[in-house]
Amino acid sequence: MPLPNGIDCRGSAPSLPGGAFLISNIPIGAIALASMGTNTTDIIQLWVTEIFVPINRFATKIGVLQGGTATTDNILAAIYDSQGALVGSTPLAGTILATANTFLELTITLNSAGATVGGLQLYGPGQYYVAVQGSGTTAGALQTVAAPYLICAGLVAAGVFGTLPASITVPTTFTAAKGPIVYIK
Repeated sequence: MPLPNGIDCRGSAPSLPGGAFLISNIPIGAIALASMGTNTTDIIQLWVTEIFVPINRFATKIGVLQGGTATTDNILAAIYDSQGALVGSTPLAGTILATANTFLELTITLNSAGATVGGLQLYGPGQYYVAVQGSGTTAGALQTVAAPYLICAGLVAAGVFGTLPASITVPTTFTAAKGPIVYIK
C-alpha cells in the first residue's frame, strides 16, 4: 500500500502479528468500563473515531465497548484509511451485542472489495479511522467517548445496516458522544 506521497513501505519494517498488543483510540487503563464513556443509542449510522497505528500491524480483530444495555442489536465495524477509503470490515450481517460494559471483539473478515480475508495489513505510523454501525435503536447499546480527547470523532450520515460506504469524509474535529470506544489487535 503506497503512502500518499507515493512511497511504498511494504517490507520496510517488520509487521507485528495479531496478539496481545492492542491499539486503542483512547487510553484504556484500570477503570470500570461502565464509567469510560457515554451510553449511546446505536441508531443506524456510522460512528467514526480516529485511531493512530504506531507500527506496521496485521490486525485481525476490532474491539468495541458495549454500552450498559447491550442486548438485542447487531453491530459491525470497519476500518478506513487516512483519506476515508474503506480498507476492510467485520461481517456485514453484524454480531449481536451481548454483555453490558464489556468489549465485544469482532473478527475482520472482509477487505475493501468484499473478498474474504483473515485480517488486514495496516501500515504505521499511520492514521486510520474505525467506524461502528448498529442495527437498531436500543438506548445505551454503545459506549462513546464523552470527554474531549486529542482525537477526531464524529458521525457519518445514516444508511442501511450492513451497507458500508466505499469512502467517507473523515471527521476533523472531536464531537462528544459520537466516537465509539474501540481498539484493534
